[in-house]
Amino acid sequence: MLTKEILKEQLFALGVREGMNLLVHSSLRKLGPIDGGADTVIDSLLELLGPAGTLMMSTVSGNVNRDQPVFHVELTPGTVGILSNIFRKRAGVIRSLHPVHSIAAFGPKAEFFCSGHLEANTPWSEDSPYGKLMRNDGFILFLGTNFRANTCMHALEIEARVPGLHTKESSSLYIYDYDGKWQEIQHHWHSPKQDNYTDMEQYVEKAGGLNYAAVGESISRLCDARILRETLLPIFKNTPELAIRKTTDNDFI
Repeated sequence: MLTKEILKEQLFALGVREGMNLLVHSSLRKLGPIDGGADTVIDSLLELLGPAGTLMMSTVSGNVNRDQPVFHVELTPGTVGILSNIFRKRAGVIRSLHPVHSIAAFGPKAEFFCSGHLEANTPWSEDSPYGKLMRNDGFILFLGTNFRANTCMHALEIEARVPGLHTKESSSLYIYDYDGKWQEIQHHWHSPKQDNYTDMEQYVEKAGGLNYAAVGESISRLCDARILRETLLPIFKNTPELAIRKTTDNDFI
C-alpha cells in the first residue's frame, strides 16, 4: 500500500517542486493501491507545490459530442480518469469553460490559466491553458501514463499548422457557465489520424526536458513544457509525419 509519505518522496524524486505550475495527466489505477486513494494524491501534490504553486488537471469531456452538445461547467464529468474528477469538485478549484478540452486548476495562477479558454481560436491555441503552460514556466506530470495523454501535442500541431487533423465542418456546442448563463461556440472535431506521440519522448529527454521515476507500481514522467515546445515544434513544422499522420484526404488547417 502506497502511503502519503512515500508518495511525496517519490514525486519529489521525480522533480515536483514548490512553486511549480503543474498540469497533471493521470492513470490512478496504474499506481496501485494508495492509502487514502485519490485524495492522498491530490493532497501530496498540493503540499509539494505549496501556496505559490498552481495545480492543474485535464478534465477533458469526451461525453460532449455532436449528439450531446451540452457542457455544464460544474456537473459534466471529465472522461480522463477519477483523479481529475475528484480534484475538480474540491473547494476553490475552478474549471476552464471549453466544453471538450477543459482543465481544472487551483492556486494563485488558476484564473490566469483557465480564463479565455472559451474565446481562444482553438482549444489548444497560444491563449489556451495548454499554450499558456508552454510559455509560462509550466510542467506536465504524467502520473502512471505517458505522452499518449499529452494534450500539449495538439497545441503544437495547431501552432505548426499541420493540415488534416481536424474536420472542416464544425458543430455548435452549448456551455452553461459559472454565472448560470448559456454560451455557444463552434467546434472542429479531431479528424481520423495515427499518432506516434510516445516516440517524441526521446527527443524531449535528450533536450533535458523529461524525467522518469517510479511512482507506486508504475513509471511516471515529469516534463518541462517550455523545453517540450522548443524541442518538438520544429519537428511538427518540418517533419510532422514523425509524430502524427492523417488517415484521410482532409487538408483543412
